[in-house]
Amino acid sequence: MSSNKILSALAACGALLFSAGIASAQGGDTVVEKGGPSRAMLFSGVGTLGISYGAAAIVAATSDLDADHRMFVPIAGPWMALSGRGDCGAGTPRTCDAATADKVLIITDGVFQALGGLLIVESFLNPETITTTRASAEPPRIQVAPTFGANGYGLAAFGNF
Repeated sequence: MSSNKILSALAACGALLFSAGIASAQGGDTVVEKGGPSRAMLFSGVGTLGISYGAAAIVAATSDLDADHRMFVPIAGPWMALSGRGDCGAGTPRTCDAATADKVLIITDGVFQALGGLLIVESFLNPETITTTRASAEPPRIQVAPTFGANGYGLAAFGNF
């Protein structure tokens, strides 16, 4: 095959791809609408905060330590309770292993409450977007016909877009 035939075939393929791209792009109108808060983030945040705060409230209601009563405060409560936990070991009623386990659980609860609160705030900062494509009234049509002119043969393309 000569290079002219290869270039002609590549040009024809490129023209077909280009015209197909135009026809599909004009097939309908795309509308992007912003709605309310992101429901997935909002429900995830409420669920995370609700479960972790529920656990903290149960601990605050049933614990004998005064520091644990601070866990009734959402989000900041676990951190306030952590600061007032006191010592462990000899001379205290708590072993250091139990005190360390309690502190790890309080920190974990505080992290989950903070993440739940951040998810709730983030759901309002990133509203839902709804993208819809509406089909146009008449689909585009392309017609190709052979032509003959004073300078030779060719193709003519016409239609509505």
